[in-house]
Amino acid sequence: MERARYQFGSLTRKKRAKGSDAWEFRYYESTEKGSRLRKTATVGTVDKYKNKALAQKAVEALLLKLNSETPQQHMAVVTFGAICDRYIQEEIPERYSTSKSYRSNIKNHLKPRWGDYLLVRIRPMAVEDWLKKLPMAPKSRAHIRSVMHLMFECATRWELFTEQRNPIALVRVKGGSKRQQRPTSLTVTEFETIVALLPEPYRTMVYIAQCLGLRVSEIAALQWDDFDFEKNQLLVQRSIVNGQVDDVKTEYSQDYVPLHPSLTEIVLEWSKQAVPTEEGWVFANPITERPYYPTSIQKRHIQPAGCCLVACPTCRAGVGVRCSQDRPTPNGKRLLVHEERQAAAGKYSRIGWHTFRHTYRSWLDETGAPMKVQQELMRHASIQTTMNVYGQAMSSSKREANGKVVEMVLKPVKASA
Repeated sequence: MERARYQFGSLTRKKRAKGSDAWEFRYYESTEKGSRLRKTATVGTVDKYKNKALAQKAVEALLLKLNSETPQQHMAVVTFGAICDRYIQEEIPERYSTSKSYRSNIKNHLKPRWGDYLLVRIRPMAVEDWLKKLPMAPKSRAHIRSVMHLMFECATRWELFTEQRNPIALVRVKGGSKRQQRPTSLTVTEFETIVALLPEPYRTMVYIAQCLGLRVSEIAALQWDDFDFEKNQLLVQRSIVNGQVDDVKTEYSQDYVPLHPSLTEIVLEWSKQAVPTEEGWVFANPITERPYYPTSIQKRHIQPAGCCLVACPTCRAGVGVRCSQDRPTPNGKRLLVHEERQAAAGKYSRIGWHTFRHTYRSWLDETGAPMKVQQELMRHASIQTTMNVYGQAMSSSKREANGKVVEMVLKPVKASA
């Protein structure tokens, strides 16, 4: 049996009649009959790849494919950058937010630092020391470590890395599993103060966030067909991030959640004002007829409303009202003279969409709901994310626990009306 040889291919600079020269890669591809066909592929122009070394890096992923059946002793030439390129081409998750995060970590951190290293030259302590020096939160460093660990797992599966243990498994990120700041949970009174300052449709969006514990990406992606008002339930089945419609976070996130009659009444009231769109978006911008960007809502409305819990009285006139104690600066921006205002706001200055999900979880605790019920209402993939308890929550228990939270939110509103 003929022994397979590692194929390096050949890279040449090809002149073109129009435009700048291009790099052309020539290689052989095996057929089903055992013969080999000569093929060529244009890598890119010399404007994009200034020299042959840069163009060679661009074809590393293709070389890995061509040599997938080559004996292991030839694989010492494989670089970490080539693994990253092949992963992006073949393995990157389809979910937009996940792929965006992975691509960002690979492009901005992993390839610039480790792309030129051979796999066998990357050692755990060097990686750990590098991660320690990155100017970011421990949790962000832990995400980078996880992606790097995944690259080595793929290299092992592709039989390009033969060590028995993934070296990145030995890398530690101190505090990587802990939050730097404790999540904020609101009291009922604090929630009422915030929601009273919000205009529509943001008020209804916040009611849904607090009454159901939905992620904001799921709220923004709601369509009218997701609501079953006869059965008083809502199907959470999609999310939207940066305008990109996608699946929900995990398969456990796609589920029915109970609708309390009081919340149903609020949603139906909003339906009279909502902008009709072809896709049936519940919260559509009247200008674009596409879902609102939650980040902008958080920055312009929710965070200012949170600061108003302890801020100066002039700000209580309404969110977005300019504080009378602000003064202009030479560059045209507004400057708070009394810095103690922001200091006094404390945790309230960090209020965002996820605050309502954390608060929902806290209020479920106050109702005495079993942990399994809480896990299913939160739609967590693992029971460990909430608490490790046993048993299957019945729909009646879920509805009862959810109803108590909704009554905490909406009962005071009805009483004041």
